[in-house]
Amino acid sequence: MLCDYHIHTFRCGDAQGTYQEYVQRAIEVGLSEIGFSGHSPQYFLPPHRRKRIAAIPEEELSLYVEEVKKLKKLYQGTIEIRLGLEVDYIPGKEKALTDLLEGFDWDYLLLSVHFIDGWPFDNPRYIRFFERYPVDLVYKKYYRVLIEGMKTGLFDVVAHFDLPKKFGLFPTRPIPEEEEALAVCADMGMVLELNTAGWRKMVRDAYPSFPILKSAQRMGIKVCLGSDAHRPEDVGRDFDRARELLKKAGFEGLVAFSKRGFREYSLP
Repeated sequence: MLCDYHIHTFRCGDAQGTYQEYVQRAIEVGLSEIGFSGHSPQYFLPPHRRKRIAAIPEEELSLYVEEVKKLKKLYQGTIEIRLGLEVDYIPGKEKALTDLLEGFDWDYLLLSVHFIDGWPFDNPRYIRFFERYPVDLVYKKYYRVLIEGMKTGLFDVVAHFDLPKKFGLFPTRPIPEEEEALAVCADMGMVLELNTAGWRKMVRDAYPSFPILKSAQRMGIKVCLGSDAHRPEDVGRDFDRARELLKKAGFEGLVAFSKRGFREYSLP
């Protein structure tokens, strides 16, 4: 058994390929279960500013849900398909987010933080803004937002935990908020994603890094895998490498999701 819970859809605007191409790739690489987790609508922006830029348009969210449900039935008996959503958490917008998520039968929800003070810090188009923010401050602010998002209790998984390192920029000293974020993850019973996309980025490292994985294992935090695939060929990519990293960190199992709950399975 092996699952990939971070797969995007063309409805996000930043992903290529059809649903069927992603599913077929998952079958080819031997996955037993996948989850589509399209980017959430931009609930935090005024309606006139919402676009299909790394986001499913709000008016298409129910369509996305129905499409994934149809895939579940179509591939039943061949591969399990779960319904997820990658949600950008924005402090102060919890009511709008709760309204957005209600009424859908999610299998899991990924917590993501892509914005610091309105700045999309992981977008290459805005990398110049790192000149305005000392790198240590970026990490501190990022983890504070991540902690706030975890404490809402709205999410199941913490996605790409140390995302600010995407461009190869690391803190100059230990960041206390990083350890606090792991502790909150453990306290909230949330799952930590090992995201293999970092190996395809400038940083050339998985999210999170090995020391963070080791700390998570000591704290008893559970882990799932995600490729963060925006193209069919990236489904399940580098999972062999990820398994070796997890074993090295002391993990013996992974988790699989269904109906906002999870079950454990042995690390292949």
